[in-house]
Amino acid sequence: MKKRTRKIILVLCTAGCLGFIWINSVMPGSASGELSRYAGKILKIIFGENFSLSETAVRKLAHCFEFAVLGVILSLLFYERLAEKLPLAGFLGLAAAVCDETIQLFSYGRSAQIKDVWIDFSGFAAGTLLIFILYLTDKNMKGTHKRQ
Repeated sequence: MKKRTRKIILVLCTAGCLGFIWINSVMPGSASGELSRYAGKILKIIFGENFSLSETAVRKLAHCFEFAVLGVILSLLFYERLAEKLPLAGFLGLAAAVCDETIQLFSYGRSAQIKDVWIDFSGFAAGTLLIFILYLTDKNMKGTHKRQ
């Protein structure tokens, strides 16, 4: 795939991921709670009837996962120069988390919490770290092939 096409796809994926995250934050607390209960039911189907998480825990894990996906997508967007773009990626991830919590300030039945910014950013950092490890491995493998 051409680099330009890949970049366009990844920019669209980034926008889609941010849209998904922020649309969920616009939802009123009652709708968000209903989604969390539904997700809890799905988790019980996957992990068995004895699996139990509170609605709050499900919601926090969902936020963490959404931001991990965002971290993966942004890291892939910056992949060719990821080592030097890492501070920019981190800033964008933190800005997205702050925006997410700010949106919730204006959503009926929702609130914003600093700890949620950290949860979101932790998910983002985990996704970014995953791609960064692959980047370092890829770079190391290419370096090994050049020396031979």
